Amino acid sequence: MSQKTKILLVEDDPNFGSIMKSYLELNDFEVVLRTDGKQGLEAFRAERFDICILDVMMPEMDGFTLAREIRKADLEIPFIF
Repeated sequence: MSQKTKILLVEDDPNFGSIMKSYLELNDFEVVLRTDGKQGLEAFRAERFDICILDVMMPEMDGFTLAREIRKADLEIPFIF
């Protein structure tokens, strides 16, 4: 049995984040949702992910800055903005 693809979803809009998380889970992905860039970076450092879906405009740290920080730890992980 194959392991589910694990997604880090960082979205500060609670409604959109919840809908997107539910949709991805219905399509057999494992999703960790965080609501700002700082929380997203902490989650990335604590767990292993296959892909990151990042909002661009967020409190604490914007999506592009978050991506640069994640890239320092993982040169291969793909991003969707």
